[in-house]
Parts: sequence; structure tokens; C-alpha cells
Amino acid sequence: MEVTIVKRIIILFCVLSTLLSSVVFTSAQETTDITEYVSEIESEYESETITKTETTTEKPNKLPAGEFYVGDINNDSYITAADSRLVLKFSSKQILLTERQCVLADANFNKVVNAQDARLILRIAARLDKTKKCSQAESADPALFIAKYDKRKNYTSSLKGFSTSIMDEAVFSQIKALENYCRQLGSVVTFYFIDVNQEYFIQYNSDRVYRTQCTVKAPFVKSMLDYMEKNNISLNKTIYLKSSQKWNGHYLSNFKTGTGFTISELMYYAIRNSDNTAYQMLFDYFGTTNFNENAKKIGSSLRLNSYIFGETSASNMAKHYLDIYNYNGKFKNVFFEHLSNSNTSPLIRNGIPSGVTVMRKSGSGGNATVGYHDCAIVMAEQPFVLIIYTSVNRDMGYDRTPFRKIAEMVYEINETLTY
Repeated sequence: MEVTIVKRIIILFCVLSTLLSSVVFTSAQETTDITEYVSEIESEYESETITKTETTTEKPNKLPAGEFYVGDINNDSYITAADSRLVLKFSSKQILLTERQCVLADANFNKVVNAQDARLILRIAARLDKTKKCSQAESADPALFIAKYDKRKNYTSSLKGFSTSIMDEAVFSQIKALENYCRQLGSVVTFYFIDVNQEYFIQYNSDRVYRTQCTVKAPFVKSMLDYMEKNNISLNKTIYLKSSQKWNGHYLSNFKTGTGFTISELMYYAIRNSDNTAYQMLFDYFGTTNFNENAKKIGSSLRLNSYIFGETSASNMAKHYLDIYNYNGKFKNVFFEHLSNSNTSPLIRNGIPSGVTVMRKSGSGGNATVGYHDCAIVMAEQPFVLIIYTSVNRDMGYDRTPFRKIAEMVYEINETLTY
């Protein structure tokens, strides 16, 4: 009798908690769902043998840190009735869940989030069922959840080539201002913004292909560092300058043929000063295999051959800078320090508050290879990647303005978004 009373208390607590959360169902089907939910829970609790200790004194098990499990909707490392209530409120359109939360809420893996999932999650909380690692839900398509349950609408642009995945109306006016600015720029500028969790993007003609100019140097160095770590190559390894590697107007070309430079020195000049001679020496020593294999791994179509600069778009280059952000090798600190202290024109840096770290690599070309570009990893509270590729003439007086303006607008949008 005592155990039965405890069971009833648990059932009543769940129902009352749901009511107190103001869950109002908007259709007959949803009403049926909640009725079935309460009925099934009561039936299951009546039919299962649950000890008094299990239902009254044991705390929920804490989930392993750094991993995601089905049912932990609020990401507190526990699965409780609170998670079940969030699913009920989402299925009744009372709250919004992120795409990741939708995947974690789909307890029965049928690509629909409703009261049945809330029931399963409550069973997990009561230890009648076991949770599953998020990896088993990775094949689910989060867009299906959003399309079925989310009342939010994507920002609708009127400018050809401009689009975004953002559905937060709080930033629509800011996005509109950015769109209007792009309208003024016309075909001169393209860009791609994406947060490091790849939840949101904004782009303008970001699939237009340009010569990478020197923006490719940072991804090349990243692939080089991966190779060095795997093969135990030291930053103190010396490489000797060849006459064929000298680029006119670049600092290291002033040195005599045969002068030795460590990889550390060459990386410094290639990243901080964008020295083509330094980059050419690294390029010739390490070759393109490591870079091209890494590009394929991250889903980039960019490939390098005998020429040190390839061709790509802003959206494609964003994959490489996301890859740089995720780099955690033993050379990370020195690499990121160089990227954070570029001696080239600030460009995107000018549009970001001074207290925020910006890791970036710019590139420019003249004559037949005209193009002024900047690629940045902005270490805001929610870090993001911003790639701006243009056909702007760097020698004109307005060359930096589009970079600064776009960076300012994107930064403000990113700060307003809810992650």
C-alpha cells in the first residue's frame, strides 16, 4: 500500500507540474497525446515493481561530462521530470527548442517530438528505461523537428544572393540593415558568417569564386602543423632559402640564397607579415598532400597544386577557418598568437570591439588577380567565423570600409542572438 501511494504521488506531481507550467494544447490530437501520456504513465507505474528507495531517496545519476544523452534537454547532466515538461511545452508550441535539443528530445527516434517522447523521458528519469548517447540520434534531421513544431520563420530577404538561417525576430531589423548595406555594395563584396557551433549563418553571394590570395596561408599552416605533430618535426627545423623562392617586395627576399630559417621563423613571417617568400619556402618543403587531404576531410573543395594560391569562395573558406578554430594541437598557442597579431591592414578587426580577440588572415592582389579579402575568427562570447571576399581594389581610399561595416553589423547580430 505504501509503495502504491508513492506511485500515485509521483503521477500527481507530474500532472500538476505540467498544469502549473501552463501547457495549453492547441489541437484535439495534442489533447489526446497528453491524455494518453498520463494514462500510460499511470499504467506503467502500476505494472512495474518499483521499490520505495528507488522512488523516494535515490538521486538521479549524473551523466558523463562533455557528452550528450537523449533526454537531457536542459543540459544539466541529469534526466528528470523537468526535461519531460520541456518536451511537453515544446510539442504544445509554448516554448522553442534548439535543433540540438530537438534531437535529444526525440526519445523514440521517429523524427517527431511530442508527448510520447515526454513519456519516454519520464520513464528514463524513473529508471524504467535507459538513456542513449546522442551519437545514436545524430542521423536524425533536426530540420524536420523545426519544420513541424517551430512557429518561427526564417528572415525573408529581397536581395538576390542574400540569405540566412536565423529565425530569431529580435535581430530581423539588424539583418535588414545588413541586407540594405549589401544592396549598396552590389557585386563588389561577398561574405559568409557562421558561429562556431554552426547553428546560424548569414551569407551574401558567398559561393562566388575568387583567387584566395594570402588568406590560404593560415589553413596551409594549420595542415602543416598537423603533419609536424604526427611526424615529430620540430619548429626549430631549419629550411634554406632558394633563389627560386624569392618574391619581389617581400622581406625575406632581401636575404642571400642559402640563408637558413627555422620553421618557427617562417611561420611568423608568413602569418604575421604575409611574406610570400616565407610561405613559398614552407609550401615547397611540406608540399600540398597534407593540405589537400585535410581539405577533403573537412568537406572543402579547395585544392592546391604547384601554385601557392588556389581559388575558392567565402563559404568554402569558412570551413577551413572553422577547422582552425577547432585545432587543439601542441602548436596551438604559437599559431593562434600569430593569427591574433597580424601586421597587415586591420579590415575586419576595425569593426570588432577592441577587447575582443580577432584571429585573422587577409589577402590582396592587383592587376589580373585583383581581390581584397579578409578571414577572421572572432572570439566573442559566442565565437564566430567571418569571411569577406571582394573585388575591391586595395589601392582605393574606400578599401577598408566594407570590411569594417559588415564586421560591425555581424558582431551586433551575433551578440543579440540566443544560443
